[in-house]
Amino acid sequence: MTTSRGATPGFLRLGGVSPRRDAVVTLDSMQFPAKRWIRPGAMGDAGRDSVGEGGGARGSGSVTRATPVGARLVDRLLAARGIIERDAREAFFDPRVNHLQAPSEMHGMSAAAAVICEAVRARKRIAIYGDYDVDGIMATAILWHMLKAIAPDLTVRTYIPHRIEEGYGLNAEALQALKNDGIDLVVTVDCGVSAVEEAAFARDIGLALVVTDHHELKASGDVPLAHAVVHPRLPSAQRFGDLCGAGVAWKLAWQLGETWCGSKTLPQVLRERLVSLLPLAAIGTVADVVPLLGENRVIVARGLTAVGRTGIVGLDELLASARIDPAQCDSEAVAFRLAPRINACGRMGHAEIAAELFTTADHARAVEIASTLHTLNEQRRKDDKTIFEEALEKLRARVGDRKPRGIVLSDESWNLGIVGIVCSKLVDQFACPTILLTRNREIYKGSGRSIPGIELHRVLEECSEHLIGFGGHAMAAGLKIEGTSIDAFAEAFERACDRLLPPEAEQRPQIEIDCECALGDLDLATVGQIARLAPFGRENRRPAVLVEDVEVTQVRAIGKTGTHLEVKVRQPAGGQMQFLRMQWWNGAAHAELLSRGTRIDVVVEPGLNHFRGMAEVEAKVVDFRVRAAQAVGGVG
Repeated sequence: MTTSRGATPGFLRLGGVSPRRDAVVTLDSMQFPAKRWIRPGAMGDAGRDSVGEGGGARGSGSVTRATPVGARLVDRLLAARGIIERDAREAFFDPRVNHLQAPSEMHGMSAAAAVICEAVRARKRIAIYGDYDVDGIMATAILWHMLKAIAPDLTVRTYIPHRIEEGYGLNAEALQALKNDGIDLVVTVDCGVSAVEEAAFARDIGLALVVTDHHELKASGDVPLAHAVVHPRLPSAQRFGDLCGAGVAWKLAWQLGETWCGSKTLPQVLRERLVSLLPLAAIGTVADVVPLLGENRVIVARGLTAVGRTGIVGLDELLASARIDPAQCDSEAVAFRLAPRINACGRMGHAEIAAELFTTADHARAVEIASTLHTLNEQRRKDDKTIFEEALEKLRARVGDRKPRGIVLSDESWNLGIVGIVCSKLVDQFACPTILLTRNREIYKGSGRSIPGIELHRVLEECSEHLIGFGGHAMAAGLKIEGTSIDAFAEAFERACDRLLPPEAEQRPQIEIDCECALGDLDLATVGQIARLAPFGRENRRPAVLVEDVEVTQVRAIGKTGTHLEVKVRQPAGGQMQFLRMQWWNGAAHAELLSRGTRIDVVVEPGLNHFRGMAEVEAKVVDFRVRAAQAVGGVG
């Protein structure tokens, strides 16, 4: 079920006053607590039933009942994800490495491994050319470790381009520098599939090139003329096309082992090394926000269980710095605590130190780099907050109290490495495509983010007459523009978005709700089964369920600063009363909306709280709406 939500919380304006149906929603009221992964149309439109607005509702949503309401909750959640057949259910609950396709079935994989193994045997000097984000860093480290496992004395170097000075992907200057340094073979990871001209340059200067990537192919269909091009979506027997760069690199490592040994049965040292590198592929997969289904689900599910057993001292120190217990490391810990630290060096400095952390760093150097990444991430968070606040001020000046219908903002002082993060926050808040630009030498560069249903790359194509260049895909893009063209581009971008967006009354961020349930459905055994749907992420988000007509019994502030709320609710069922304890993060400012005795409909993400060896059902409040105000006398 998908239902739109307006201002936080519970479809209500800030301050706890229910708006009139025709009330203008101000920018200040358009605040949302968390990013949501949205799968529009995943269950189709059949069988949708209206959900009544209730007291203070901001419009209606809809419910899709993929299975009868009386069915087991876990069955309904699986059905909402399209997982119905027995074999699919078993594979989903028990993802195994042997569910992965053989690496040789991917386009160009066997040829790439043959070229690399030949270079190793000839003692050629090899460079791994990665990207500056988490996926690229993990892919770089995976291939580096596997090559060193095959030939410990082999000369292998890594190259990560500077995010600001060089930008994404292969560049001719870097290739020439590598050639001048005596490199014979460059292997790209997480980049290169669109670098047709750069591949031609490498060939002209006598530099061998193998490309491994997962990004969008050029619209023309042209691929680089390299010794081999590995890509999960090029024609081949590979059935799963949504691997990230680290996933592709891990499969290349697997193929390298087989090609080097001439057998599908690897010796113990290579088998153990390959298994120990799976956690790096898992980290890259989560951080790159690819769908956590199919082979990605296997990589993350199996990889994260071994994140503390890689033997890579840099990862161990980074986990310690982020205060992540390896035994409890899940996809959310990677996405919100580990990945931001790795990304911070690329955004605030040079990502080469992150590559060093996961490859050559000894213990002392790993401690030093982990500390640096922590400091950079703290500064990134401060700069992120500043840019976000400045962007909101610019937006207010531009649109006033109107809803923006496509956002383009610019400032010379903004950090190019951070504007993409702020774009995502603005998209979450205003539910429209967003572009942020900053000065980079003589031109402006920027990042864009979009919403489900509006392909950003196509919008930029429509406005391309105002741009120097752009690239990306449906949900994210980068672009270059002359400063004098920004105003014209902004007008064209807003017009294009306005045609594609729903009417203003429906322009709201969405919550996708899997199904309805009662409090009695959220028992310990059932919620334990729900936990087995992890790892959670894109296209397999944490389940959200709608519980209608519950009564608030207790509300109290929690957290060090008292900014969060603990809310207890109850609901009668079969002559008994069912109870649930919920947390509403950053909800303390609106506690008056949930006074004792208030009846609400609430969307929650159910989970388990483990304390002193005991498990208890708890839930996170996603959103709610008031059905009836507090009765006189409240709760007895």
